[in-house]
Amino acid sequence: MKHFIVVTGLPASGKSTLARAIASSLAIPLFDKDTLLEAQFENLPVPDAKTRKNLSQLADHEFRKLACKVDSAILVSWWKHPLSLVDSGTHTEWLTELPGKRTEVHCNCSANVAAERFLARKRHTGHLDNRWTRLELIENFTHQAALGPLGIGEVIELDTGSPTELVNLVDQVIKALAK
Repeated sequence: MKHFIVVTGLPASGKSTLARAIASSLAIPLFDKDTLLEAQFENLPVPDAKTRKNLSQLADHEFRKLACKVDSAILVSWWKHPLSLVDSGTHTEWLTELPGKRTEVHCNCSANVAAERFLARKRHTGHLDNRWTRLELIENFTHQAALGPLGIGEVIELDTGSPTELVNLVDQVIKALAK
């Protein structure tokens, strides 16, 4: 059966961690936009936000091409919400063109928790994560979180902001997919 699971949520809400666990449990491909972006960072220096945005757009293009070549996959990215006025994130229009069923797994996490995780994580310097203060992150994340899920297919909302065993979250997803 053709099925795409789109993992959404704030940056640092646990999307990639959850997506890897779901992919392992379901034995289907996982495409993580950040993995593609970091490969771009290895090939070119990232001196400024404009260069980073250009590399991000190249990674988005590759991400979409990969997804369109398969019948089923888990897709994870920081997605640009259709209602967002902020020019950040992977555009979503093409997701409706994917064949088969689409399920959105939305990682709910408070802006405060996401900001703390964001500042604590260690990612490739090409992401330019150090350009924001904690308060800027909280303000942006609060606005983005208020927009809610993208609304792509059936939505499964999970609390990823509090300590929960990853296996329990994966079980919730598998049970919801079986309905």
